Amino acid sequence: MKAFPFAAAVLVLVPPAKAQVGHNPATSPYRDMRYGQFVTLTTGKMFGSGGKLGLGPHSGQVVILRHDFLADRPLSVSLGAGWGRVDRFVADLAAVPRRLDGPLQHNLWFGEGTTQLNLTGGKTWHNAAPYLSLSLGLAMSETIPSDSSRYRFGTKFFLAPAIGVRYFVSRRLFVKVEARSTFWNLSYPITFRDDPDGPFGPAGPLLTGELKEWSPAPVLHAGLGFAFRRPFF
Repeated sequence: MKAFPFAAAVLVLVPPAKAQVGHNPATSPYRDMRYGQFVTLTTGKMFGSGGKLGLGPHSGQVVILRHDFLADRPLSVSLGAGWGRVDRFVADLAAVPRRLDGPLQHNLWFGEGTTQLNLTGGKTWHNAAPYLSLSLGLAMSETIPSDSSRYRFGTKFFLAPAIGVRYFVSRRLFVKVEARSTFWNLSYPITFRDDPDGPFGPAGPLLTGELKEWSPAPVLHAGLGFAFRRPFF
């Protein structure tokens, strides 16, 4: 969550879009967006904790490609896909005493749909267009052969609230900065809690609570976007 104060400060400085009463259009800070679709490619850093046992996704690099549609002036929807090369720990059952090894890198793929509230509507304010959004999607991780603990990230549903801003350097080209936090539900084998000879041993960090938890993974990313009409003109 540490990434959110940075982006929140941007929104504090940008007032909501209002009717431009009393503004000369030539000198108004507001400009209409001429195009209703946007493609954005961003790259950034994930700052996950891996959950209470550290077995979920940790920090790593993330790349996201999104296609936005301006469904209504204050509202837009988008489809996106992403890939991450992130760290995680594994339980080493062959070690005496048993322990967590890592971090090890693994691949993470995800697809998502996003609803976005554009705080300046269909306009920019001094070329900036701040927004709030909520993404829902599915993430899938590759299996790590050295993890013999029966823990698998598998395919996980996630939700990701975000705050960000687009800055238009021209009518079509813009720079985007976004802070989001991805929440996914981690599930652990029952042996983590009920088996004294489980993956961590009787003296290790046995799981004493629920076998499932929602774990956040903040992401801060930035990139370039292009605005267009159909088909790309």
